[in-house]
Order: sequence, then C-alpha cells, then structure tokens
Amino acid sequence: SSSSKTRRHLSRIMGCLYEDHCLWNDASDLSEKFSISQWLEKSGLLKNAEMCREILEKAFESSFVACEVHGAAFLGSSCLRAFRLGDANGTAVDSHNVSPTITKCWKVCSRIVNLLGKGLMHADEVIGNACAQGLVISFSYDGHDAPILNPFLYEGFALALNELNSALKKFNSIDHADPTRASTLIRAAGVLLAASTSGAGSRSNTEDVSVDLGPARLQCTEALFSILGGAAYRKDEELSLAVGEALAAYADAFGNAKWSNESEIWPDDYDEVFAFDLPPHQHVLYTLFQREVTHTNPLKRNASAAVLLALVAHASRQANLGRMDRAMVKQVSKNINLFQNSFIKLLSDPKSKQLSRESCCRGLAACRGLAHTLGDDGGILNERLLKAFGQTTYGGSAMIETESQARERRNERDGADADFPETEIGGAAGITESALGAFREMAAAAISLGRPDTVYSLLILSTSHSAWLAPRNRDKYNERSLLGNARAENSVSVRNALRPHLGKLVPRLLRACNDPNKHTREQMNSLWVALTGGGAESRAVITQNFLSTIDALIQDAVCSSWRARAGACSAISDIIVGRSWDELGGGGVVVDDDGEKMNTTASIRLIRLWRSALRALDDVRLVVRERGEVLGRSLRALTIRLCDPSVLISSDDTFLSDSDQMKKDREIEVQAEYAAAVSLGWLVKYGLNAPCPEATGICISCLLGIVDVSKPTTLQPVLAELCYALLMAMSGLEPAALNYLQVRAAGDSNSGGSGNDRYDNLERIRIQAAMSGPIATALNKCLEMVKHVDLETQQKLVPVFDSSLRTGAGFATRAATADAVSNLSNSCPSAFRFKGISSVNPTVRLLRALYYASERERGITAKDKMTHALGNLAALAPGSSVRQLVIKACKRYCESSGSNNDPSARKAAAATVRAIVVRSSNQLYDGGPNDIWRKKVLPVAFLGRHDEDTKVSTLWKDVWDEGGSIMSSSGRNDDTYGITLQENLLPFLEMAIISALRDMSWARRRHACSALLELSNSNILAPTSRSIIGDEDENDHDRFLQRAKSSSVLLRECTRIIARPRVWVGKADTIKAGSIIAGKWCSIAPAKGTSFDSLHGYYHTEWFPIVLKIDSYDDLFDGDGWFALNHSEADYLQDANCDVDEVKQLVANDDEYNGDESGLNLTDENEFEEEPDSGATFVKRSSMNTGVQSVSFSGFCRLILDQGLKSPSQDTEGILPYRAAALSNLSNLLQSLVSAKGRFVSDYMIVYKRNLYHQLAPRLFSSISDGQSKNDKSMPPLLVANALECLASLIYDSIGDPGLSKEQNFNYSDPMDCLNFFVGLSGNSAWTIRQMSTLAASSLVAKMATKYLQKNEAIKVCLDCATKALKDRKFWKVRQ
Repeated sequence: SSSSKTRRHLSRIMGCLYEDHCLWNDASDLSEKFSISQWLEKSGLLKNAEMCREILEKAFESSFVACEVHGAAFLGSSCLRAFRLGDANGTAVDSHNVSPTITKCWKVCSRIVNLLGKGLMHADEVIGNACAQGLVISFSYDGHDAPILNPFLYEGFALALNELNSALKKFNSIDHADPTRASTLIRAAGVLLAASTSGAGSRSNTEDVSVDLGPARLQCTEALFSILGGAAYRKDEELSLAVGEALAAYADAFGNAKWSNESEIWPDDYDEVFAFDLPPHQHVLYTLFQREVTHTNPLKRNASAAVLLALVAHASRQANLGRMDRAMVKQVSKNINLFQNSFIKLLSDPKSKQLSRESCCRGLAACRGLAHTLGDDGGILNERLLKAFGQTTYGGSAMIETESQARERRNERDGADADFPETEIGGAAGITESALGAFREMAAAAISLGRPDTVYSLLILSTSHSAWLAPRNRDKYNERSLLGNARAENSVSVRNALRPHLGKLVPRLLRACNDPNKHTREQMNSLWVALTGGGAESRAVITQNFLSTIDALIQDAVCSSWRARAGACSAISDIIVGRSWDELGGGGVVVDDDGEKMNTTASIRLIRLWRSALRALDDVRLVVRERGEVLGRSLRALTIRLCDPSVLISSDDTFLSDSDQMKKDREIEVQAEYAAAVSLGWLVKYGLNAPCPEATGICISCLLGIVDVSKPTTLQPVLAELCYALLMAMSGLEPAALNYLQVRAAGDSNSGGSGNDRYDNLERIRIQAAMSGPIATALNKCLEMVKHVDLETQQKLVPVFDSSLRTGAGFATRAATADAVSNLSNSCPSAFRFKGISSVNPTVRLLRALYYASERERGITAKDKMTHALGNLAALAPGSSVRQLVIKACKRYCESSGSNNDPSARKAAAATVRAIVVRSSNQLYDGGPNDIWRKKVLPVAFLGRHDEDTKVSTLWKDVWDEGGSIMSSSGRNDDTYGITLQENLLPFLEMAIISALRDMSWARRRHACSALLELSNSNILAPTSRSIIGDEDENDHDRFLQRAKSSSVLLRECTRIIARPRVWVGKADTIKAGSIIAGKWCSIAPAKGTSFDSLHGYYHTEWFPIVLKIDSYDDLFDGDGWFALNHSEADYLQDANCDVDEVKQLVANDDEYNGDESGLNLTDENEFEEEPDSGATFVKRSSMNTGVQSVSFSGFCRLILDQGLKSPSQDTEGILPYRAAALSNLSNLLQSLVSAKGRFVSDYMIVYKRNLYHQLAPRLFSSISDGQSKNDKSMPPLLVANALECLASLIYDSIGDPGLSKEQNFNYSDPMDCLNFFVGLSGNSAWTIRQMSTLAASSLVAKMATKYLQKNEAIKVCLDCATKALKDRKFWKVRQ
C-alpha cells in the first residue's frame, strides 16, 4: 500500500493474529499443549518472514521500493515478536528436539534483526525510523521481566546493537544531529538493552562474527549517556527524559534476578571498569551519580535531572504496584538520599533550565512517594528538604533559629551524614538565595498549613512544561504515579486547604512570582496559576485579600532584602491596576503618614505607595530601580484614575434611579477630591523635592496627569501649592547643561555675533522649550481653572507668584510666573484687589518684585515677559503704589548713567514705565497730589527719547506718545498753557532739562542738550506768533509769559554751560540751542530798556531771554560787566546759582521721589508713603514778576566767538568740531538779528548791528589773517571758512555810508578794503575758504553803500571774484 499508516496497522493486525495461538489450534481438546511447529506451518509466519527478509535485503541495493521496505520492516518485526514470544513460552512439545523448521525460522529472524539494525543509519529517514520501530516491536514484551534472549538471535542481536551504537553516535554528532531519529533510536536502545540483559557476556557461535553481545550492550549504554548534553539534546531537551526511560527499562529488565557481581560499596571517584562490572541497575545509578550529575558541563547536569526523575519515577510506580522486591526498586530506595540531594543540587544550579528544574521538583515528589510506599513516614526527607530550601518567614521551619541555636546545632552535628547538605541561616550551604527562592516560599506555605507533605503537591503544581502533558508521559509522571498514597487528594483539595491562609500566602506568592531570578519567577507563576486558577479567578483571590496583600507588599518593598524589594515592587504594580478608592480602604484625606499606629485608610496607603515607589527609584540595585520605574508608572496611572471622576462610573450604575445616580456621582466626586488632595499634597511637598531625578520626573508626570483630568473643585484645596510647585519645576527640572551652554556661548569670542545676542537667542530657545513642555501645559490648565474657584483661593495665588519670583532659581520660572500674572490679570482681576497700599499688600509686593526681577534679569525674553506682567498688574494695583514705583523707576534711570552706567537698569526702568503707561493707562488719570505724570514722568520720557541706546529711546518714545495723548485728552493743564504737548509741559521739561544739564553724568547732559535742541527747533522756546504781529489775546499772553520764562531760564543755563572752559561731547548742541533761542527772541527783544509795545503790557523785561543794548558789550548778563571783570571759572561757578530756585524746589519737594534705595534686593523694598501736596513744586504764575537777569545779545555773541576762536589745549580731541560749531551757530545767530517792524526800531537796529560789527569784526579779521600764515598755530581752513561766514552775517546795511556812521579810518571798516580782503581769499587752496570768501564778498556787495558800487574799481573787483568762482571746475559749491 502507498499508505504508511495502512502498512503499520496491517503489521499490527498480523502480529495480533500470530500471537493468538488459539486461532491456529485445530485440536478438539483445548487443554492440548501448543505445538510451535504446527503453528508455524498453519500460520505461514515463516513464509512471510522470509519474504520480509528478502525485501529488507533489497533496501541496501542501488534500487528499491521504499514503501515495500517500510512495510517489510513492520511486518517482519511483528513476525519476529510473535515467534519469539511463542517460543519463549516453553510449551513446544519438541523443545528438546528442535525441528529444522524452527531452526530455519530462528535464522530468518536473526537475519531480520541484523537487517533492521543495519537499516538504522539508512539515508532515507522513513526507512531508518521504520527499522528502529521494528526493533522496538521485535523485542517488546508485555510482562514485568524481559524474555530470555534465544541463542539463535545472539549473532543478529549483537550486530544490531553495534549498528544502534553507531547510529546513536551519528545522529548525536554536530554534523548530523537529528532529534527525531535520535528519539526513535533511544527507545529502540532501551528495548534492546532490556532484551540483551539475559545474554550478557555471550558470544556468537559463528567464528566470523567479531562482536560480543556483552561489550555491545555496554557500548550502547555509553551511547545513551552520550546523548545527555549532546548536539541532539541541545535541539530537543526532552531527549533526556527518553534516555532516562530507556535506562530505567534496562535497569529493571530482570527485577528478581540474582547478580554475581553486585557491590554495595562504590568508590568515591568514577571508575569505568568498576562500572562495567556492575549489574544494570547499579551500573546506571553509579554512572549517573558519580559522573553525569557532577559533570562540569551544565548541559550534562541539566539532562541528568530528567534521567534521575525517570529512574525514581519508575521505581515509585513499581513500588506503588507492590513490586518492592525488584532489584532496581531496592537499589533506588537505598540511594534515596543521593537522589534527593542530587535533585536539590540540580534545582539550585544557576544554569538549570525549565525541564531540569521541573524534573527535580517531580523527582523530589517521587522520592517522597517511594519512601512512603516503603514504609517511611518521610520525616527525615522532609527535614532535609526544608532545610535545603532555607529560611522562611513562617513558624515551624527548620531554618527559623537564632544564632545560638545554629551554633549549638553545628556542634551537635559534627558527625552528621556527609550526604546531608549542611545549611546556614538564610539559605542552604553552597546554594544562592535566589536559586531556591520559589521553593523556600513553597516550604513556608506548607509549614504554615501544618502539613509539610503538601510541599510535594505544591512542587508538582508548580511545573508547567509541555513534556508532562504529552500522552506518553501524562500517566507516568502525574501526582498519583509519583506520590502514590502520600499524595494529597487533588489540586482542588490543596486549594481548599490553603484558602484560609491565602491572606498570608498571596503576598508571598505574588512577590515570588515577580522575583528577579528567572527560575523562581517561572516556578512560582506555575504554582500561582495552579493554586488560584489564573485569569479572573486569580484577580478575584487578590481582590478578596487586597488590603492585607497590599500592606504586606508595601512593607516588603522597603525591607532590607533587595530581591524582596524588587519582587514587591513588581507585584504592587500588577495588583493596583484598576483599583478604586474604596478598594484601597476608603476614608477621608490624610496628607501625612505619621506612623504605623494610624488607622490605615486609602490616603495612608496611597502615600505609602508613593513613598515606596520613590524609594525604589533611588535604590542602589539596578533591578530594584527598574522595577521601581514600572511601579511608578502603574502608580501614576492609578492616581490619575482615582482623581478622574469620569472613569469611576461602573456599568452597574446604568440602572440606578436619578436620585441614586446623583448621590453616586457626588460620592465619586468626593472620592476624586480626596484622591487629588492626598496625591497633590504629598507630591508637591515631598515628590518634587526627591533627590532622584527619575523620582522627580514621575512625580511631575503624575501631577500633569492629575491636572489634566481633574475638575476645578477637585484642585481648589491645593491649587496655590500646585501652581507654586509647577512654577518652580519649570527651572528645577531643566537640565543644568543648558545653563552652562548659554553662559559659555555668551562668553565665546570665536563665535559670530555679540555675546549678548547669543545669550538672548539661547534664552529665547530655552523659554520656548519650557513654555511648550508638559509642565507649562499643566500650569496653563491650572490657571484656566482659577476663574472657576472662589475668590479666597484666587487671592492665595498672589503670594505664590511673589514667592516664585523671589526664590525662583532660573529665568524659566520667572518667565512662567510673569505669564501667569498676565493671564490672571486679565481673567481674574478681582484676585489682585487687596486692602492697603503698603508692602503688606500682596499685590504691591508682587508689583515691586516684578520690577526688581526685571531689573536684575539678564535675558531679554524673560525681562520682556516680566515688564509685560508688571504693566498688566499695575492696572489693578493701588494708584499710590504705582506712582511710587514709577518715581523709583525714573530715579533709577537717571542714576544709571555716567560713572554708574548700567544699561540693564536703564532699560528695565524705561520698560517698566512704558508697560505701566501703555497697559495701565487708567493710572495716568490720577497723578496724585504732586501730579507726577506731568511733572516727572513725561519730562524724563522727553529726555529719555534721546538716549544713545535705540531700544531705550524707543521705550521712552512710547511713554511720551502714549502718556502725552492721555494727558492731552484728560485736560489737566490748569497751571500750564500751550497747544502742543511740549508747550503744555514746558515748565516741567525746563526743570528736567536743567536738572540733567547740571548732572554729574555726561550722558545725561548730552540727553538734555538734545532735548533742548529739539525744543528750540520746534519753536517752543520762541515767542508766540501773535505776539510778534501784535494780535494777542489773554491766552496768548499766558503762553507768552510761560515761553518767556522757560526760554529765559534755559538760555541762562546754556550761557553758563558755554562759559565754562571744559569742552565735552554735546556742548556744541548747547551753543546751537542757545543761539536758536536767542535768535528767536531777538526780534522782539527790548532795546534801550523798554519793550516794543508797552501799551498792551504783555511783555516785561524781567522775563525776556535776551536784551539788545548798545552799551552792553562787556555784559554777559544785563548789567553784570562780566567780560570787564574777567571772572575766573571758579568765580563764575560761584555766581552761577542765581535765580533758578524753582529747579531746586521741585527736586526738594518731590515727596514721591524721596526714599532710600536698597539695591536690587527683592526681599527688602522700601515703602514710599505718598504725602499730601506741599504746593511748592512749581513757581506759580503770581510769582513771575520776580526780577531776573536777561542775557545780553552782544555778550552772548562775544561768548560764542570766544569759544570759536579759543586757542586749543594740549588735548585737541573734539576741539575742532566744537569751534566750528560755535562759529557756525554765531553766524546763524547774527543772521537772526534783522530789522523788525515798528516805530524807530529800524534805525536802532542798524546802529546796534554797526556797533556789534565794530566789536566783533576786528577779531574775526585778525583770526582770518592769522589763519593764512604757515605756522603750526594757524587757524584750520574749516575755522577760517566759518569765520568768513560770521563776517558775512555780521555785515550791516549801508556799510561805509557816512550819513549813517562816523567810522574811523580802519581797514575792516572800509568796504573796498574788506572787498579786496575777501577777493584775495578766493584763490586759496582750500575750497571751503574760496566758497565762503565769495559768499562774504557777495554779502558785502549787497549791503555796502551805493557810492562804492558806482566805482569802477569795485565793479572790477566784483567781476574778478565772480570769474574766479565760476572758473572753479572741481567744486560746484564754489561755482554756485
């Protein structure tokens, strides 16, 4: 047949037919003895055997039919078994006289055995396996002892053993390892070895056979031992169990036989000769104990466990069947201690595998079953086993003893059995704590039950390898077969017995199921599933004993044993999943765990769980830290779930009534509030301060999760503390390497860009990363909840923000705090409204903290955020506190220049004022009793617009624009007059400019000069337009008086500054501003001590900035004779404090500006109390009749000329531009002295200009002449050109007219001489001189008397000058 299954079944059926002798007996008397000759003749067995032999012989030829060979192997083996068992009965009538048929049949059978053995190594795997199975069928038997081997089979049998030995070696080698074929060969070897036992030492009768049966049997036995740990075993470890069964069959083939070479004393070391002389049962045990179990190869040792199990299990089964007298059973029982010790040793081997460990477990149970069957109560075995398993925490264990008891025990046991493994407290001697961890727990459980024998049932229950479930092994190695009568009823009875103790056992079992040791973990997992049923049943057992289990595991998580800590952490992480508040113990809120004596509620357990998790994360052992991370994640999920009311609704709530549902929902919300209060309180107080970064990280992650799922009412009790913790975590959890990188990048000069730019860029990146992180997200979520909580909770956040600003270690915290303040200022403004304006007011303290923090902050991004928050908060703060802060900022700005130059402080002050003005514009409507916005802030802003730092100047410009628009719209200008903002604030701008001009800081002076120049150019320091044309009203009168006073004061201050000999950058602007003011007012300046229009009474000489007097050439101020006295600088400075008391009065009486500055210490800001207005900050309009000295126009021109013609000092840096600016401004000033409309004014002005010309022209002509010399002290061409420009402006109308002047005969008074002088300079090499000389000549020609222009000489000179100028091809300005 083409079906191998059909062929096997046919062979089996034929074998059964052959073996049923009744079918072939035709005698009528059934009692007649069986005749084998007749049986062979009737059954045709010999014919079929010969046919099978022929087919098998063809299998080794070049061509054969595989299916025929396969069928012949099975059919031939069935014929051989039937004939062998039939002849073995000894019932043949011709047994003493063997017939030729029987002899022939034995020879055919022997040949079949030979061929089957030869076919074991056939190249075709199917044929090889068929031959091996054929051998098993041929020599299998149904009785307890193997049949005697017939001598006719010795020859074929020996050859078959030899071939089997070779096949075992081949298919166990590295090159040809085949577990499948090795498995069939091992089974065949066991059968052949059992059958060959009766023929040990026999030789074949034929001389050509060189193989003896005895040596072949020993070689086959060694081949089986070589399978252990070999290449085939590495592919399939279950081969070791097959080897054990084969060796057990070999050892127990003749159970009641007497052996002549038995030995009760074995040598300590393995002796091969001695081993080969032993009978099979002793040979196998001796080789195992002395060689295989103690082998250095761990694979050998692993495989030995299964072999030992097969042997002791076979002996236990035989004993259970009442066959205790068999030699193999007796030998095993004698060496039961060796079996137990070997099992324990292999069990604790760190290299042992699952099958090896489970074989040891079942082997220990088999030892106990065998001992019990033989009449032993098992006390000694139990004691040894429990001591070997080591320490346990339950009473009754042999390892529970004090040190004194242990010492006494050792002294008493000096002569103890060497086979007994000596133990020490804490574990077996030579065995690690982890190796027997699972079995130590099993022993503890059995002792706690008071039934030590239960440990064997637990050992069997803890095994789960698939080998025990295989059909061929299920009945051989089950609990009934191994333990026999010593077994417990069943696993159900074991569970029932353990159920009252599960409260104590479950924590220990769960901890052992998560032991760091893989062996312990696998063993206890199997036991756990066997005891609890696994799945939902296990969960129910845990739930039933949850509180006692969790409490015990929490204690184990912090015990001294690191293995217990690791196992407890993993067990806790598994069992807390999905637990509710009630399952944890319920109860209210307890934020601190004061000790063990407290009533353990859910709050206490949750706190203890977090404490255990954080301690595990900071453990010294890596394994515990890894388990701590798992516990932390599980605990985080549990905490978030407890705080989320939406996930606590169960499916059973669907059928509740509305009232019950509302009640249930309220209970859930209350429990969520409890969980949130406990978790957040402890995490904020302890978790975020954990020294371990991993612990801090898991706490932060849990905080974020809680915030994300909680409701506002849930977080309300801890909202302030939570916000503070999140704010501090913004910088606390930031890597320190980022700060190091930022500082180093700012100081790296090799990188592109400035250090501040690199610092700001990195700061911006860090803040963006922090603000986009999970902590910022949680903080924003908390801030969104603030508007849903009560006012008291909202106000608790203000001190929190103040504290985070003062104590925050990083700018990320301060930036986040600033954003939080800005957010709440818009969403919850009532939270910042407190009573009182002193530093006790939290809003005031926060306002000042923001200012001082922004001032000390280096990074631009964080500083901008804080100033932005300050502006928003100022709108809600008390007005007086805001005004005090603004005055403080203005003072800081003014003081942070010069020698105290601090750009950061100046920028912080400007940004603070800008933020308040722009974002808190409501504060500008109340300037307080001293009206600081108009009198102080805006004047400082007006000067600040001219700061050299463009960023600072832009900030002040915004202050000026925004504040000015508010001031203009408010209409608060009762004491000032004007249309534009500058004019409206002119008195206060005047005071600010004078204060800056007198400042010790040169930068402040420059700012004042620029501001003064701006006022001058904008015609603010000039007469009103109507005052010039004589069409004034009452308002114009007040405006005129205000302008006149401010112009007078500022011009006097400019004059004093110009008179000082020191030249500094910006002094030229002072000259320019002074010349512009003087030029604006000279058109209506009083002459001869009277005003232009005394009829209206509008103008008073006391307040005129400038006066025009012919006889005041030596006066700098009207009537002081300053040039005649030739005052020194010290004398001038002593006299320079005249009549500006209003400036000093403003500074002295600025009550809001007073106060000590304590630096940048945020914890000690001074409180500036606002006092009532003293009324002395500005001189009233009624006091404007006070007499003031006006500046003399001629003296002022002389002073400027002195500055332009002064000889340079040794330090000439900046002198030339200053002198050039002085001469240029003098020219502009002289050009402003034009004739004004009115009575008798024109003639007076011509006389005044002529007189001024006679006073100034000689020095100018002299300087120009000296400039043409070639010495080192000659005037530079630039100054010569400016001097020529001054002369051109100084020339008066009708110069040289005798009717108008009585000039002396001086060269500079003769128009022709002057004209020739100018024309002579038109050929100068300097183009500026050529240009200005031409312009001066044209001015002279335009203003000289007509009688000179009628002369040919004058015309010729003019033509020559024009020709030279027009021929200048290089410089177009000259030609122009």
